[in-house]
Parts: sequence; C-alpha cells; structure tokens
Amino acid sequence: MMKLTNRPEVIINVFASMDGRMTTAPGHNVMEWTLHGVDGHANDEAHKLYDALNCDALVSGSESLMVWSSDWVELENPITTPQKSKAYIVFDGRGRMDWAQTEGLLVVTRENVSPTYIEQLEKKGITYLKAGSGEKIDVKLALEQLYDMGFRRLGISGGGTMNGAFLRAGVVDEISVVLAPLAIGGKTTPTLFDGENLDSIQQAVPLKLIEAKPIGDAVWLYYRVKKN
Repeated sequence: MMKLTNRPEVIINVFASMDGRMTTAPGHNVMEWTLHGVDGHANDEAHKLYDALNCDALVSGSESLMVWSSDWVELENPITTPQKSKAYIVFDGRGRMDWAQTEGLLVVTRENVSPTYIEQLEKKGITYLKAGSGEKIDVKLALEQLYDMGFRRLGISGGGTMNGAFLRAGVVDEISVVLAPLAIGGKTTPTLFDGENLDSIQQAVPLKLIEAKPIGDAVWLYYRVKKN
C-alpha cells in the first residue's frame, strides 16, 4: 500500500443499488431502503466495514445531512456504530448547518465563510478548520490539515456530490461499496460519483480489485485506485 506523508488515506465506503444509485430519487433519504427491508442489509454491512478498513474518522457533506434531517427515517433496528472512528468530520463550505449534535464533530469550511457561521461554531465549542477561500473547500488543503491533526485513514460516507469532488481532486485511494439487491434507475438520481463530465477516457480513474464477496443477496466490492 502506498505510504502517504502529507494527507490521510481516503476510503470511499458506501452502499448503493446494483446500478450505482445512492438514493431512490433526488432529495430522498437512502435509509428508506433499510427501513423497508429491501437493501439486503447493505447499509449495516457498509457501516461494519469502517472498522474492518481501519478508518479513524468518518467524513460526510452538509448536503447529505440536510437531506437526512429534512427526510428523517427512524429505524427499528439501529445501524452498527463504528468503534474506531475518533471524529465525525463534515465538509460544510457554505456554512449552511445549524448544529445541534456537536459531540465528536469536526467541521471543515472555507476561509471566506460567513462570520456568523464561525460565531456559531465557536459558541457551541465545535472544532473547525478552514481550507481555501474560493467557491468551494480546497479538498487537498483540508486533507493536509486533517493529517496534521492526526488522522490517517478517512472513511468517506458522503453522497454522490462529495464522492465526486474527492474523486476529481485525485485524492481517493480506495473504494469500498456494498451493492444492495436493488435496481433504481433514473436520470437525475444521485450516483456513487456525481460531478463534472470527463473530457476524455484518459481522465477515468483506473481501479485494481482487492476483494469481492457476496453478503447474502448483496455484494461487497473493494478496489484500490491505481496510481501513476
């Protein structure tokens, strides 16, 4: 495995439908698959993998959290909670979140985010870091800062937009996905990696299969990104 010296390793670890969809439709909470018992336990199996893959923190995006909060799904049986995670890191470049749950939270935002947002974080005692002053968070700079804070393997549990941002930034090292026994389809339904279209096949990210195994009717696929 390639040894990194200036940023944590980044592992995309998610569950999706067999055609790579992250939700049923735009704005839907993926947890509904679990609620209705049709995901083949893919959600829980994916959460177990955070520990198996030695992820020392979980990373999500504010967009996913906003969908979850506006379309809350209460599960009868709770999903496995990763034990090795030392923090829950949320990328919120726009400063849109009004935080209620603050335990173990670490927020990544921009230098030019609203001062009132920084005031909220400081008032609530939330640890935060600023990375970049453009329209979006500087992903590479954020990772360097997280490395300096002691993080070595980040489990990305974001939606398609966040996963796509990390992929386009060239910082994804491994991809772990549990494919649920569902076919969703849809023209605008979020996928594993959403983002700008490629200009050529040379920009595609090549992968090496490390492991693949069935989990009931679901399938776990574990890849490592081939580095040049």
